[in-house]
Amino acid sequence: MFKPLQLIDLQELLLTPLDETPFLVEDIFPSGVNILAGDEKSGKSWMMLQLAISIATGQDFLDHHVDQGNVLYLSLEDTYARIQKRAFKLTNEVRRGRVMLGIQSGTLDSDLLEQLNDALAKMPDIKLIIIDTLQLIRSNGKDMSYANDYSDVAKLKDFAREHGLSVFLVHHLRKQGDAHNIFNRLNGTKGINGAVDTMVILDKENEYSNRATLYVKGRDIQPVEMQIEFRDCKWELVSIRTQEEIAAANTPEVIHNLVDFIKERRAWRGSATELLNELGDQSVGTNVITKYVNQYKGSLLLDEGIVYDYSRTHADGRILSFEICDSCDSCDSKEDNSR
Repeated sequence: MFKPLQLIDLQELLLTPLDETPFLVEDIFPSGVNILAGDEKSGKSWMMLQLAISIATGQDFLDHHVDQGNVLYLSLEDTYARIQKRAFKLTNEVRRGRVMLGIQSGTLDSDLLEQLNDALAKMPDIKLIIIDTLQLIRSNGKDMSYANDYSDVAKLKDFAREHGLSVFLVHHLRKQGDAHNIFNRLNGTKGINGAVDTMVILDKENEYSNRATLYVKGRDIQPVEMQIEFRDCKWELVSIRTQEEIAAANTPEVIHNLVDFIKERRAWRGSATELLNELGDQSVGTNVITKYVNQYKGSLLLDEGIVYDYSRTHADGRILSFEICDSCDSCDSKEDNSR
């Protein structure tokens, strides 16, 4: 049956007040379909039960406020006895009807969505559905492809959107992956990365450590890194870094020195050798400082209101030029997290 495109004029959109995406956990977990991935036995199930109890009781999760509501938790790799042992450690009491548990379900291609609809008919106030793990609700023998991965998550997104609730999927990491982007270690294709609203990676220091880093990245949140520790069977927040703090920590010291130098001088022009001499920094060579400047010209330098230009002359060789631009807009340098 033909359905016309539902369109809106941009000017009308500009004038229409819309609600921002609400947060399941303030500032770290937006509502939507989110995925928590980690190595085997890394504490993912402990974290999800802790989250379920926090949402149900209104208690803070990792020192952040939650949006209180009822929870449906499908812990498909567990027994009720194992869940009970965890619950003994995490809480003394949860009001009846707040957290409902299941250890069996159908798959996305057979019964699961009907089962969830049935559960919602009996429990209409569910705010969060946790499914541990994603693999166990997918059909056996299905080809691993971008299209299949995206399609499976999209079914859950449509369901969550229709019912106005959030879904948290639990998943595994590859043993090895991209050393420069931990989110590329998600098991499967990038169809999963592209379909979910927020990715959360639980990365333990080593198999025996109680400390871990929780990496969060999504459409409706700037990247966040949290240092957490497993104490008395609960994950606790140790520290948190925002995108700006992450970038600053990973930025070479010579670039920070350059920013201070240009802010003081307002404008400067010369060779890379002259720049290093002026900075009093010989920790890097001329090629490296030129590379760094080019690397950070559209991010850190522009954010600080510094415009960089590069030219080459027959007489002077490579010339680097900097000036303060008070009217520059750094919006174009920000990452679009919705992609």
